[in-house]
Amino acid sequence: MIPGWRTVDLQAREPGGRVLSPQAVIDVGSNTIHLLVGEVEDGAVLPVTGEKISARLGAGVDRTGRIEERRIPLAAEAIKLFGMVAQMNGAPEPTVLATSAVRDAANGQELVEEVRKKAGLEMRLISGEEEADLGFRGAVSALGEGYAWEAPALVVDLGGGSAQLILGDVAEGAQRQVSLPLGSNRTTERFSAGDRPQAKELKALRKAAREMLPDWKLPKGTAVVAIGGSARAILKVTRDELTAERLKKLAEELSEKPTAVLAREEGLTPERARVLPAAAATLAAILERYEKPSLTVARGGIREGVILALTEEAGGWRRRSGQGEVG
Repeated sequence: MIPGWRTVDLQAREPGGRVLSPQAVIDVGSNTIHLLVGEVEDGAVLPVTGEKISARLGAGVDRTGRIEERRIPLAAEAIKLFGMVAQMNGAPEPTVLATSAVRDAANGQELVEEVRKKAGLEMRLISGEEEADLGFRGAVSALGEGYAWEAPALVVDLGGGSAQLILGDVAEGAQRQVSLPLGSNRTTERFSAGDRPQAKELKALRKAAREMLPDWKLPKGTAVVAIGGSARAILKVTRDELTAERLKKLAEELSEKPTAVLAREEGLTPERARVLPAAAATLAAILERYEKPSLTVARGGIREGVILALTEEAGGWRRRSGQGEVG
């Protein structure tokens, strides 16, 4: 957990729980840099505005151990611009978080310094544990009223460089978590020899993922919830129930088209289209490993978790006798 941030009560859903002052976070991921400006109402994050840019900071990091030098100044300029957008929308100085692409790169500190110099912002290199905790809280906050809040959840935050698996529930928060090198950029580079992964490469990916996953015994009734850009992109290409079999078949279907064609037909960025077969195959492997029938994609994650934490830190959300109270 980031020092000074307290646990947000995600069960706080009393009417009138709106915090008028928005908060902002810039999430520097392996594929994309995201800005989210949001407010908290009834325990959920309402977006004020959001921006994103595909920077692909994680490209080649698994192979070389370094961020490509040409990407560092461009990423810093994007972060500077996002900071200005946040200010224009009434937010205080945004929190800038970097996850596995920067954390794992030997020259990640160069980006930290470039952001400090160009944007005047401090970037926090959060640990896999912190990333998992924030992602879990952001995910369950976005599940909506139809979710059984007392049930446990396995949240899968599938990023570009790593995958965070977080097991917990709303009342107790994240209880077990692990960060694995199963991000969609990394698995694409590791298992695909060309533009379109072959069936045998997808099979090898699933096998490697199953062997890497922890030997957790999931409680009865555990829901599997996927978050992240690749998980959300899967919803753009299919409305079918996301079972292991459907995800395996989807990975093969997506691999039948060149990246440029898939991107154009489905309204994806080429970068996202390139890694989507590996993402679908990885999610299928997780369902197979834990013998779960299907998964749900949530439109919340680390950015929403940060907004919740920042709001509480600002005094907009407190606990009262185990329930939420607006301060």
